[in-house]
Amino acid sequence: MTRILFTGGGGAAAEAIFRLLGARYDLHFADGDRDAIAPTIPPERRHSVAMARDDHFVENVAALVTQLRIDVVVPGVDEELVKLAEAAARLAPARLLLPSADFVALHLDKLASMRALAAHGLSHPRTVPIRDAASLPAPFIAKPASGRGSRGVEKLRAHDDVPAYLTLYRSAPDKVIAQELIEGQEYTVFVAADDAGRLRAVVPVKVGSKKGVTIAAETEAHPDVIAYARDFQTAFGARGVYNIQLMLKDGVCYPFEINPRVSTTFCLVLAEGYDPFADLAAPHAGEVYTPRRRVTLRRNWFNHFGGDFSPA
Repeated sequence: MTRILFTGGGGAAAEAIFRLLGARYDLHFADGDRDAIAPTIPPERRHSVAMARDDHFVENVAALVTQLRIDVVVPGVDEELVKLAEAAARLAPARLLLPSADFVALHLDKLASMRALAAHGLSHPRTVPIRDAASLPAPFIAKPASGRGSRGVEKLRAHDDVPAYLTLYRSAPDKVIAQELIEGQEYTVFVAADDAGRLRAVVPVKVGSKKGVTIAAETEAHPDVIAYARDFQTAFGARGVYNIQLMLKDGVCYPFEINPRVSTTFCLVLAEGYDPFADLAAPHAGEVYTPRRRVTLRRNWFNHFGGDFSPA
C-alpha cells in the first residue's frame, strides 16, 4: 500500500482526505501543531513537525519520511514549499508532489506571477506595486505580494485609502500589490501534470462562498476554464500539482493567484473521482481528466470536547 504524507495536516481538507482515501492508501498527516489535526484521524497517523520557518523543518520532514517509509509527500502550506522543493533529493526516494522550486518561487511572488502570465500572453488582471495603484481604476484589490488564506486582502474604494491600508496591516509599500478588481464567477482549478510536464487532469471547482477557505463549491467542467488551464500548462510546462484561482467574466479567465500546491478543495477533486496518486504513477494514456459529474462541497463546524467532559 502506497504511503502518503500530507504536511499542513491541520488544514480544512485533511479529515475528508482521510475519509476518501484512507482505505486505499496508508495516510499520514503532519503539522506544526499536532493538536490542529482532526481527531477523527487516528493518533498514530498524526505527527508533529517543526514550523516551516524553523531551521529544523526539512530535517523533521525527512526523518518522518524515513521512519514511516513514505512514498509520496504532499506539501500543503506556502511557507513550506520552497524549502521542500529545494530538498527534493533529500526526501528521495519519496516523490514530492510539487512543481519545481523555480515554478514555486515564481508564483509565490504574486507580482512576478502576473508579469509572467503577461509575458506568455495569458489573460490576467492588471497588477502593480501598491505605489502605482493610481494607474488602476478604483475600486481595486490591495494584498500582500506573498501570503495565503486571503490574509490582508482588501477591496479599496479609493486611491486615498492606500495609506490607511498600509497602516492597518503594518505593511511596507514594497511588500504590497494592487490588482485590478474583476467581478465575475470565481473558480479554483486543480491541475496535475506528470514528470514530463504532460497535462493529466484539470478539475475546475466553481466557488459558491469563501471565508479564508472555500466554504461551498461544486465541480464543473467549464470549457473556458479548462482551455485556460491547458494554455497555462503549455506556457509553463509545470510538473506535479498546482491550483489556479481565477475569475471568469464574459468568457475570459482572469487568474488572480497561482498556488503551486494542492488547495483546500483538493478533497472535492478526490470526491469527484480523480486520484492523482494512481494517475501520475500510471503510463500516460493521452487523455486529460476533466470532471465527469457534479459534486458539491459544503463545510461547517464540528466541535470536539475533551478533558473531563462527559455528556449529560
